[in-house]
Amino acid sequence: MAGLGGGAASRWWRRDGDAARREAAAAREAAAAAMLELDAALSDLPDAVAVAEEAAEEAGATSGRRAQHRASAPDSLTRDWRDLSAHADAVIGHYLQALSNHDAEDVTDSAPTRAAVAELTRAAAALREVLAQVLRFREQYGEVLAAASGARAAAARAVPAARSAVAAARTALDEAAAAGLRDPALDVLLAEAAGTADAAEAELAHRRAGPAAAAAERARRTAGAVAERARALPGRAADVRRGAASVHTRREALGTRHERLAPVMSELRRRYPLSAWADVERAPQRAAAALAEVDEALTGLDGVLAAPVLDVPAAGELLARVRAAAGRVDDEVRAATGRLERLDAVAADPGALLGEVQHALVDARRFLAGLPEDRARRFRRTFEELARRLPPLEEAARAERPDVGAVLREATAIEGGLAGLVRTARAD
Repeated sequence: MAGLGGGAASRWWRRDGDAARREAAAAREAAAAAMLELDAALSDLPDAVAVAEEAAEEAGATSGRRAQHRASAPDSLTRDWRDLSAHADAVIGHYLQALSNHDAEDVTDSAPTRAAVAELTRAAAALREVLAQVLRFREQYGEVLAAASGARAAAARAVPAARSAVAAARTALDEAAAAGLRDPALDVLLAEAAGTADAAEAELAHRRAGPAAAAAERARRTAGAVAERARALPGRAADVRRGAASVHTRREALGTRHERLAPVMSELRRRYPLSAWADVERAPQRAAAALAEVDEALTGLDGVLAAPVLDVPAAGELLARVRAAAGRVDDEVRAATGRLERLDAVAADPGALLGEVQHALVDARRFLAGLPEDRARRFRRTFEELARRLPPLEEAARAERPDVGAVLREATAIEGGLAGLVRTARAD
């Protein structure tokens, strides 16, 4: 009997231990499940709230009272979130403490085990209550939180895109360098883009989505410009080399043209008074100075092109300088030779010059006649003043010994005045 009784007691003890074990495991699992649900519901809220707060601050700072009114909802969101997160932290802390208090090895139906199980049960209920509050918070501020989450997601995409753009720009510069080409300004811009991308990443880490996205976009644009310009360096270098060959050939022609100035100036001095060509009197000196600049810039260009690594912008600037100086040589030669030709033409046939001025007057009169009366009236006085200058011009041109220079200047002034009148009237 004693043996049977002892066996029964042992089976009851094991049954009580199994029940305690099941009850403890159930309490622990229920609390853990509640904790997982709450953690999932809370996971993105700190970032979303931070972004929403940032957006509200920016709107209030930049748009005045009207924007501040629109930002009132995020203000209440901040207060509600502060209270909710503090409460959630406290409840989670209690859960962790209860979990620590529960001895998983102690499966007896002892008072400490029952107390720990009860504490875990209360912690699970509290976690579910907080979960309900979090879900209500999400529902109440759903639109604001969705916008904030979208902004953060966009910033999170923009930062890697900026990093990729910086990497692509660096690759393009490396390829240009391998081809013996460089643009020092691009190195500076690439460093700026990389620094801005770093700043964007730091802003994102601090939950400032707006500044992060803006910085990332700046970095992406700058890096994109660097890559585009780096890829264009081979084409620009080829253009510079072709241009250099062309200006070397042009330099010989410039020397020949410059030599023609001396006889032209001699003819002007011999045939006409200084007043007729005073504005081109120093054309030989100006052309000589421009030709010397051509030679100086061309020497510099040759040196840059011969360097192991071609500084493409520097070469381009020197080529532009050569071309500009060569253009000034051409202009000076053209001005002097053109003046001599014009004076000779007027001296040989002043009537042709007068015919040109008369033709310009007729054209201007017809143009004004085609305008509405109120518009034409505004320009008629100027036209009449120019027309009154034609008879004295004709008299001076047909004089026995006309001042060809004065006649040419006056004819040019009248034609220029008429052309200006028509331009102004068209734009009116």
